[in-house]
Amino acid sequence: MQPSAEALSKLLLTLYAAPTQPELWGRFLTEFTQLLGLPAAAILHQDLAREKYGFNVAVGVDPAAQAAYERHYGQMDAWRPEFLAKREGEVALGEALCATRELVKTEFYGDYLNKYDVTLYAAVATLKQPTRFELMSLYRGLHDAEPPPETLTLIELIVPHVRTALQLRHRLCEAEVAARNHVDVLEHLRAGVVLLNEQGECLFANRKAEQLCAANEGMYLRHSRLGAHKPDEHQVLCRLIERATAVAKGKTLKACGSVSVQRPSAPPLKVSVMALSPAAPLIELVATKAAMVAVFIRSPDDEGSGLAELLIGNYGLTSAEARLAAQLYDGRSLSQAAERNNVSRETVRGQLRSIFSKMQVRRQADLLRLCADLVREP
Repeated sequence: MQPSAEALSKLLLTLYAAPTQPELWGRFLTEFTQLLGLPAAAILHQDLAREKYGFNVAVGVDPAAQAAYERHYGQMDAWRPEFLAKREGEVALGEALCATRELVKTEFYGDYLNKYDVTLYAAVATLKQPTRFELMSLYRGLHDAEPPPETLTLIELIVPHVRTALQLRHRLCEAEVAARNHVDVLEHLRAGVVLLNEQGECLFANRKAEQLCAANEGMYLRHSRLGAHKPDEHQVLCRLIERATAVAKGKTLKACGSVSVQRPSAPPLKVSVMALSPAAPLIELVATKAAMVAVFIRSPDDEGSGLAELLIGNYGLTSAEARLAAQLYDGRSLSQAAERNNVSRETVRGQLRSIFSKMQVRRQADLLRLCADLVREP
């Protein structure tokens, strides 16, 4: 029986909502198996290098069967050898991967499939890499009748959509990991970091920035607004933020200047304001919220919160790359930097090429100019 257009529409709506609402993957599999007339389905991962085999989500599969597969029987999956030769997106029938007459001779069948009364009807690799892959498996009971031909036709119709949805999920997961990594880097900087949107509203502030502003000496962060207590310093800060926003709209990446903010009982803070382009590493933190400006707040009391940290935060340089750039800015040659850092000249050349790429410059003179922009006073 062919499913109705309404049923297919409902299924696809659930599927394409699942990447951003993970709880819907189970609902999708439930709706899919109901349309197919099959008792169970699962999305699994297979890591050949680490010998890790398990379920991401499953419906109709006994939890005990899932645990047993992950603990032991995944290693002896009788369908895997032939399945590995299949292309990503190619639907393979369980009988074609391992005929029943051969399957019943295996320990996998006798101790596992027979116990849980389940066998593979069809499987498809939705994401395939050399040593790991993700797949969707559809199951039937050991003694169930073979599904009609239209079942396979429907599976082949839906599989491209499943692959698209799962690949979207992977991209979202990778973006989340990248954002967490950037947050981790910013949280470990000695400098305070504040990211602002086009309206000058705070989208992100690391712990150091929150601490400096919470002290209520020189600067504040209230109602998503960053400011300085002294009116003249506040005006300069606002002008720098406005200028940086204008630069960001031009899709360029450059520092816009700095201002010293006085504190009653401590040395002044140095506040550097710079524009972010869509290519800037920090933009990944709040890509959906359109961060345009980065503000770095540094205290003389915090050793090491100078040029190197600004380079790490704004351009995504590694600690070693930022240290090299700062040494070049201080007038050292590549040879002197290599000796000081106890690395080879080839290593520093490679680091310099990476710095050029991340900072979008071609010459050392351009690199030094950008470094000067980062640390200069307005």
